[in-house]
Amino acid sequence: MPTLKPVDHQNIVLRLLARSLTCDAQHLAALAHAYNLPVSLHQVRVACDELCAQRFAVRTNGGYRLAPRGQRELPALPLLESYCVAEAGGAA
Repeated sequence: MPTLKPVDHQNIVLRLLARSLTCDAQHLAALAHAYNLPVSLHQVRVACDELCAQRFAVRTNGGYRLAPRGQRELPALPLLESYCVAEAGGAA
């Protein structure tokens, strides 16, 4: 399984926040796993806190959501599909 850099985790979380309403880190981690992304709940929480510190996201009563800066910067980020981990095929 490839290793993702911390900035990749931040980019993944930004993309997931763009696809969700206000949500908590647990929901974002579950959504990442639905996209077959190797991101743990801890990595999502750390990424969310860092994105809040950088003013890309804000923390609300319901979890996290994109801040105006995050919405403006989002188009420059890679698509979620570019982070997907390919499953090893064939062997059973």
